[in-house]
Amino acid sequence: MYIAGRVSREGLMRIKTQIIATLLSAAALIGVVGAIAIFSQMSLTRSDALAEAISAGRQLAEAIAFKAADAPRPVFERPGALREFVTSQHSRSKRDLVVVDRGKIILADIPGEERNVGTVFEHDRGNEVGRTLDDGEPRGFVEDSADVSEAINLVVVPVEGAPGEIVGAVLYEYTPLLQAAQDRTNAMLWLVGLSTVAAMLVAALSAFLLLSRLGSGLAYLNRGIEALARGDAGARIGLVSRDEFGQLAQGFDSMASELESSRLQLIDQKAYIEDIVRTVAEGIAVIDGEGRVVSVNPAAADLAGRHASRIEGQERCGW
Repeated sequence: MYIAGRVSREGLMRIKTQIIATLLSAAALIGVVGAIAIFSQMSLTRSDALAEAISAGRQLAEAIAFKAADAPRPVFERPGALREFVTSQHSRSKRDLVVVDRGKIILADIPGEERNVGTVFEHDRGNEVGRTLDDGEPRGFVEDSADVSEAINLVVVPVEGAPGEIVGAVLYEYTPLLQAAQDRTNAMLWLVGLSTVAAMLVAALSAFLLLSRLGSGLAYLNRGIEALARGDAGARIGLVSRDEFGQLAQGFDSMASELESSRLQLIDQKAYIEDIVRTVAEGIAVIDGEGRVVSVNPAAADLAGRHASRIEGQERCGW
């Protein structure tokens, strides 16, 4: 009885532990997937903004290097025209725009920053401008300057005088592009985050409901098993439901009914045999393996001339 109850409880705890571990793993996986989606979207947003800024920077670089038919030299080689071009672009876009030559010397800057013209641009901590001038690959970086209170995201694009000849570079601010891209994705990030949290809550709620249902069903089965182990042949679970626990309960009740029926049949057969033994004229004695008398019928007691209680338990040779 004790072993059956202990096994049932241990089995219940193992099942609960496995279900909890599975659902917690599912909730954690949902959280990890949601976090990956959020970080991927943030990275993609920055990449899209940088790609858009590089495209705009290339257009500006091509406009600066373009030589019109009615102009002796391109805008890049005419300081006055270059400053007017930078001022015009800044007035329309409200973004920083700096043009440097092959030696990183500033040729034109936005209005209010004209004092920087003729100085070397040194606000690229990783020498992104110098590297772009060397290999011609556009790069994005954050301006490292004590003059600005907030970070300014810049992209550097080479200016080509002739095919394959890098004569300078355009530094174009893409902070507004990055901010606009982030604003566009904020709603999506909120949606992903809320969906992830909702999915985790649903998983937790499902775990609670499943464990409650499982615990209730197994408790019914456990009580029935313990009652049957104690010898209560009339034990029934009586759980009426359409799920698997209901089917198990019905099967258990059917098994208990069959056991009770078999037990009653055995009792009836035993009583019938005992009646025959008591009423038969011949003396009958039941002896165990050690030679002791277990029981005798009245006829045997009469033959021995002793009461049945004085014969039972005696050695066979003693009566």
